[in-house]
Amino acid sequence: MAAGEPTKLRFTLDWIPGSVHGPFFIALYRSYYKDEGLDVTIVPGKGSAEVVRQLASGTYDMGYPDINVRKSGITSPQQLAGKTLGAAANDSTFKLFPIFAKFAGFDANAVTVKTIDPALREGLLVNGEVDAIAAQMFNAMLSLKAKGIKEDQVGYFLYKDYGLDLYSNGLAASRAFLTEHGDAVRGFLRATIKGVRDMAEQPELAVAMAQRFEPLLKSDIERERLQLAMSCCILTPNVLKSGFGGVDTTRLERSIGQIVKAYDLPRTPSIEEMFDASYLPPPQDRMIK
Repeated sequence: MAAGEPTKLRFTLDWIPGSVHGPFFIALYRSYYKDEGLDVTIVPGKGSAEVVRQLASGTYDMGYPDINVRKSGITSPQQLAGKTLGAAANDSTFKLFPIFAKFAGFDANAVTVKTIDPALREGLLVNGEVDAIAAQMFNAMLSLKAKGIKEDQVGYFLYKDYGLDLYSNGLAASRAFLTEHGDAVRGFLRATIKGVRDMAEQPELAVAMAQRFEPLLKSDIERERLQLAMSCCILTPNVLKSGFGGVDTTRLERSIGQIVKAYDLPRTPSIEEMFDASYLPPPQDRMIK
């Protein structure tokens, strides 16, 4: 590589582009990545499980794998037994469904799973072809509203309300890229956190940058999607207190243990295997101004 040549970085989202991915688009179009010496290519995702596979195979250098919902005349998780659940095979919410079932007190095997294309998920729920769906609340809610369903007609269960104190989306890198380009990973995190801070202070900027990346997005829908996501999952009390990017190691250790127990994994990964704070910028650069 010639001196001064930017490091190419292939980055995959967890899902189709939207305003909740605003930090990446802000960092891209405001040249935060470029300022870090990076030539970043962003592509849409097909679910967090697929992101993990793509990172492991080297298809992408970094990605944004996820976690978290449901709906219908169902008022408690136990009522899902005997019902049909529609889910995209690689969606992280669906991957966590068996753990949710254990914590909520029902048998996941008593639920009939219908694997469906993500684009058809909410439509099948509205048409009554499935009784519930597994999806991120802020994505599913907006898709249902676009199909004429009022918010007060939608019931949902958040995993966190049933004992799954799990972290959600995080930035991950392939082992090869992390080994060969550790400084690029640090630069990517610095630039992205700048984008997150911009989004927190200027939500409209996130909507505009998402539309620049995907012109077919509708402003009113993306504005509401971001508002839902900010209130439930982005500007959390922990983030407001400690800034973006860090984790509570006690909480992370507990969540690792929950997943290991639920899936009967052969060993428990260490916190160090799951999270490395050395790639983050200092705390003062991760706080909301």
